[in-house]
Amino acid sequence: MAIEVAIQHLKSLVATIRHARAIDDKLVVNSVHPLNSVMIGSHTVAAIRNTGSCVEESQYLKRVADRSPLRLAVEEARVDVASFEYKLQQSAPVSPGCAADALGLAHRLDGLAVSLLTDVYWSALEVNLDLLELSATGDLAEQTVSARNAASPEGVASHRPTLEDRLRPLFQDGRELWAARAERLPHLEFIPRTRAQIEGIAAGDPFLASVWGKLKGINDAIAQWKALRSAHPSYPFNVRPESSSRIALTRFNDKDGMTLEFSDHTDLAPGEGRLHFVVLAHPTRRALIGHVGRKLGIG
Repeated sequence: MAIEVAIQHLKSLVATIRHARAIDDKLVVNSVHPLNSVMIGSHTVAAIRNTGSCVEESQYLKRVADRSPLRLAVEEARVDVASFEYKLQQSAPVSPGCAADALGLAHRLDGLAVSLLTDVYWSALEVNLDLLELSATGDLAEQTVSARNAASPEGVASHRPTLEDRLRPLFQDGRELWAARAERLPHLEFIPRTRAQIEGIAAGDPFLASVWGKLKGINDAIAQWKALRSAHPSYPFNVRPESSSRIALTRFNDKDGMTLEFSDHTDLAPGEGRLHFVVLAHPTRRALIGHVGRKLGIG
């Protein structure tokens, strides 16, 4: 790749990051290698910056939080990377079947992947991935998931409403969220024990944004499941069943006193938070929320 082309790619990358940071001023660029060491063609970002052709972009990158390798973001979110693997699909026109760690992290953490527009494939707003994950029984299960992606400011703009909804809750605290649940989350129901868990989230607690984002994601998945009459809901983030050794911890009574297993769960951040739920099809398709709080069994 000619240096002139690499310069344009770097300018586009910085413009994309700039628009993403306008949505979340706490944005952190997570990458396999430090940003200056990332290769654009045969040139590192540092080498491109040193040409003097990207002075403004170079100054901007100094103000962007840059974290590598990817495992640091995974460790912060307390995600068990040994239990899953993401790959580009075999049908992908670029690097078919290859590991997709960064895109996988965007899916796992319900974030945004930023791509260089070196191929039209990377202009997609959603990139389909093959997720291989150990099931609760220790078997390797495979499913198709999609990661949120942007390779331009326009791509970021397309995701902006969803990202803002996820990052900036409509509520000051858990009491407001609980009071608005029927209106804002019409496809969810909550067992009695979850009221205190949700109402107990204080104003300013970053846990509130995570709870709201995951509840809304499940609600939207159920709405789509109902509308499309598909076999299963498709979630915008990772949902997995509880392991057989811990399944007893997920048994709670619903409002009628019936004991159900709330095996399906997703992670809540920061810390070791979990949201457990069960999907019900009768008399109407919905999700029943059973736990919103710390990982079961640890307090």
